[in-house]
Amino acid sequence: MTGEGVRTDRADADAASPDAERARRGGVTGAVLRFLQWFATNPESPLSDLRTALGHIRPALVLWGALAIALVTYVSTGVYSVAPGEAAVVRRFGEIILPRVEPGLHYRMPWPIDQVDIVNVSNIRREQVGVVLPEEEHLHPEPLSKMQTLSGDTNVVDVEVIVQYQVRSPADYLFNIRYAPYRIVRDTLRAAVTRRVTNLPVDALLTSGRQSLQEAIREETQRQLDEYRSGLVIVGIDLQKAFPPADVADAFTAVNTAREERARVINEARGYANSLIPEARGQAQQIKADAEAYRSDVLARANGGADAFQSVLSEYRRNAAANGADVTRYRMYLETIEKIMPRVQVYTVDTSRGGKFNLRLSGDAAKNAPSIRRNQR
Repeated sequence: MTGEGVRTDRADADAASPDAERARRGGVTGAVLRFLQWFATNPESPLSDLRTALGHIRPALVLWGALAIALVTYVSTGVYSVAPGEAAVVRRFGEIILPRVEPGLHYRMPWPIDQVDIVNVSNIRREQVGVVLPEEEHLHPEPLSKMQTLSGDTNVVDVEVIVQYQVRSPADYLFNIRYAPYRIVRDTLRAAVTRRVTNLPVDALLTSGRQSLQEAIREETQRQLDEYRSGLVIVGIDLQKAFPPADVADAFTAVNTAREERARVINEARGYANSLIPEARGQAQQIKADAEAYRSDVLARANGGADAFQSVLSEYRRNAAANGADVTRYRMYLETIEKIMPRVQVYTVDTSRGGKFNLRLSGDAAKNAPSIRRNQR
C-alpha cells in the first residue's frame, strides 16, 4: 500500500467518526427514555405503588401548604435579639430607620427588606501613640513608631499617650467612617497632641502643665471625633510620657533639679523673711512703746517734782515773809530730822570693859553680840 492510500483511509475514518459518535449517543439516550417510560407505565414499578398510595392527596393542597410553610419560615427570619452591651442598627432598603436598638428580642422585616447590624457598645478599646512596645490584643499592620513634637520654645519632646474609647453612636460608627476605627482615633490623637504641645514651653510640660495638657488633649481629640461624626467617645486618656529624648534627658533633669533647688531656696528665704520681719517689727513696736512709757513716766516725775518744789518754795516764801527766814529754815530742819531719825540705829559700846564694835555686825547680829548695847531713838 502506498502512502497516498494510507492518507485516504485515515481521512475516510475521520469523516465517519462524528456520525458514529452521534449514533452511539442516540442509542444511549433511547435506552434511557425507554427505561423511564417503562418505569412510569409499568404497574409493577415503585412509581406506580407510590402513585397508588398518594392518589387521594390533592396536589393543589400540598402546594398551598408548602407555600404557607415557606412564608411562615420567611417571616420568622425577621426575629432577632440584641445581647446586653450591644446595640443594633436597622436599615430598610439601605436607609437607616432605627439608629439604636437596645438589648432584647425584636422584630424587623425579613431580608432583603430590612437588614440588622449589631455593634458592641460596651467594649472599651485602647489605642496607643508613641509607644514602641505593642500590646498583645492591639496589633495593627502598621509598624509602631515614636512620636516626637516641638514644644512652644522649640524643644524636641517625646510623647507617649494611651487612649481608651468606645462606641457611642452605632449608626455613625458603621456608616460614617470608611477605615479602621483605631486609625481615626490614632490620627486624631496625634493631631491633638501636636497642636497642644506646641502651645506650651518644655518647663510646663515637665512640671505643672502635664495635668492640664492631658485634659486639653482629651477635649481636642473628642472635638475632632465629633466633627467627623465617627460615633466614638473618649472615656480615658493617659499621658504616660512628655519628656525630652534620652540623649538630652540627663541635661534636662539636671536643669530641672537646679531650678527646683533654686525655687526651694527662694521659698525658704521668703519664709524666713516672713517670720523674721514681723517679729522685728513687733520688737520695734515694743521698744517704741516702752520708750514712750518711760518718757511719759520721766516727764510725769519731773513735772511732779517741779510742782512739789514750787509748792515748797511758795510755802517757804510765805513763812519767811511771816516768821523770818531763820525760823523757817530751822523748822524745816527739824521736820527733816524727824523723818530721818526713826530709821537711824545708835549703838553704845562700853570701851572701859574692853568692848569693841564690829562694823560687820548689823541688824539681828548686833542684837546677839555680847558687851554691845543698842539704843535706838
